[in-house]
Amino acid sequence: MKKSILLLWVPALLLFNGCAGIKGLLIYDKNPTLPTITKVRALPTMSSVGFEWKKIEDKRVHGINIYRGSPSDRFGTDQGFKRIGTVGNRYGTHFVDTHVKPNTTYLYTFTTFYMGEESNHGAILKVKTRPPFAGVSFVQAYKVAPGVVKLLWRPHPSERVNAYIIERSVNGGKWKYVAQVEGQLMAEYIDSFIHTGGTYAYRVIAKSYDGIRSKPSQVTRISF
Repeated sequence: MKKSILLLWVPALLLFNGCAGIKGLLIYDKNPTLPTITKVRALPTMSSVGFEWKKIEDKRVHGINIYRGSPSDRFGTDQGFKRIGTVGNRYGTHFVDTHVKPNTTYLYTFTTFYMGEESNHGAILKVKTRPPFAGVSFVQAYKVAPGVVKLLWRPHPSERVNAYIIERSVNGGKWKYVAQVEGQLMAEYIDSFIHTGGTYAYRVIAKSYDGIRSKPSQVTRISF
């Protein structure tokens, strides 16, 4: 197999016996003679996890099933694993899970299948996605006219960022969405919905092309 950019082989953590606790739309009969997948490479990002394994040589195999669970699920006969995807060809050796959250730990296991039969479950692979990227490093509110605030911030250095979410809190109240400003290099927002006698707090959240949000920026306040 060609050299991969994915991580080194992750050692097997646990070998499943039986099919109890595995949830999915299709129920398979267990066939322990089908090959199991015990070595899988994983490459996590903030919003996805990529997997790679060796090609299945057994000609009986029609494809591979991918299961995902959570470390918080109870170990034993009901671990809460759910089938999240299928590679419908034994020559396929890659899968990407795009339904994950940043900075979260997941458990994965893989099987092979033939018609209505499925292999034993392979190793449980523990994967943690990467944390959200850093927030906007500078933000400042300025009073530019009666009832008008100009919010300036330093553009985020990541080219993945394509928008900024503006949130506002009035007189120490809950943070509420105000607007979304498009463009990585855009660095200002004008708030003209201001009433005298109040204190307005603002924070900015960077947002990536794939919808990942950074941590909120520092808070800037201004009173009228």
